[in-house]
Amino acid sequence: RFRPLCSLLKRKIYMDDRDMRGFLVVIEGVDGTGKSTLLRRLQSYCEGSGLACVVSREPTNGVWGTRLRDSARTGRLPLEQELELFLLDRKEHVSELILPALRKGMVVLLDRYFISSAAYQGARGADPEEVLRRNEEFAPEPDLVFLLDCDPEQTLQRVRARGDVADEFEKLDALRRVRELFLSIQRPYIRVIDASVGAEQVAGQAQALLETLVSDRDKGS
Repeated sequence: RFRPLCSLLKRKIYMDDRDMRGFLVVIEGVDGTGKSTLLRRLQSYCEGSGLACVVSREPTNGVWGTRLRDSARTGRLPLEQELELFLLDRKEHVSELILPALRKGMVVLLDRYFISSAAYQGARGADPEEVLRRNEEFAPEPDLVFLLDCDPEQTLQRVRARGDVADEFEKLDALRRVRELFLSIQRPYIRVIDASVGAEQVAGQAQALLETLVSDRDKGS
């Protein structure tokens, strides 16, 4: 009983901080959907609007994240080990960057978060809802998740066009399953954006949603 109670208290702390904190905005989707491009556009929007922001990504460049990135090139780790490394990396990310920035009132822009874990490790056989549950015990809930959706065949063509080679996380058959799982996850903060259109249209939709989020918070303050 002690551990679930601790989890509830942690979640309550995050919720109680909500009116005083910044915004956690996450960009999700398979590689090649335009996540990096959108991240840069949103960063420029924040800076131009006078909103203090910090940009980061997962896996991080920390010890655990580096091991995960290495595995993408050399061969994926066993599922449970991969999940554990993502949890360790995310816990460090939350404590060292995400929560401190949110408590300073900053906009935190992330390239991937725990929705990716549910989709990618879910495609390997993990229960997506269990993955989400384990992450939601300690990781603050996003204010917005932009899920960039596109046919994996098109995204892989984009990856090749920019001169990259798909890594072990980005194989066509697996990506089709990952896409299905991304679209199956139901959370109120997820907004699906068609990423098959131009980058300007994607950025316009995302920026409008972010503007609404900030405006609604300002009106309620």
